[in-house]
Amino acid sequence: MLQIALDFLAKCGMWGLFVATAIEASSLPFPGALFVLIYGYLMDVSPWTLVLISAINSFVYVAFSLIPFYLGTRIEKFSKKKFDQKKIEKAQMWFQKYGEWSITLSRPTGFGNYISYISGMSRISLWRFIVFSYLGVFPWNTVLLFVGRKGNLDTVQHFLNLMQKFGYILAGVVALAFGVWYLFKKNKQRTQCEKG
Repeated sequence: MLQIALDFLAKCGMWGLFVATAIEASSLPFPGALFVLIYGYLMDVSPWTLVLISAINSFVYVAFSLIPFYLGTRIEKFSKKKFDQKKIEKAQMWFQKYGEWSITLSRPTGFGNYISYISGMSRISLWRFIVFSYLGVFPWNTVLLFVGRKGNLDTVQHFLNLMQKFGYILAGVVALAFGVWYLFKKNKQRTQCEKG
C-alpha cells in the first residue's frame, strides 16, 4: 500500500507537493509536513534545485495561508460585536507589538496554521504577515526536504514524531508563561484594588 502511495506521489511530481502544501496552508486538517518529507525522499535533484523547490513551495504556502488570514479579519469583526471590544482591541495591540515573531516561530509547529487566523484577527499588516510567514516557512520547508532526501521512511517518520513532541512542548511552555503572566496581572490588580 505504501509503495502504491509513493508511486502515485512520484507521478504527481512537484505539482503534488504544491497541492499538498496549499491544502495544509489553507488550514484544512492535512499532514502537509509529511508530504514535504516524502517529496524530499522521492526527488532526485541537486541540493540547489531542492532549495529552489523549497523557495517556490514556501511561496505557495504563504499565498494559501492568506485564506485563514482573511477569515481571521472576518472573525475579528464578528467578535467585536459579541465580546468586550476593549479587551479584543487590547489583545490585538499586544499581538501587533509582540506577536509578529510568533508567526515565524510557530510555522514549524502544529499551531502554525492557526496563527494565520490570529494574525488576521489582530489586523497585522498584510505585507508583514507575508514576510514573517515566509521567514518561518522557507527554512522549515528546506529542512524537511533535505531530511527527506537524506533519510529513509523510518527516519522521516521519526523526525515528524520528534517535531510533533517539540510542538507540544513549545505550546505547553507558551501556555504556562501566559498563565503565570495572567495570574501575576490579576494579583497586581487585586492588590491595587485593596489599596484603593
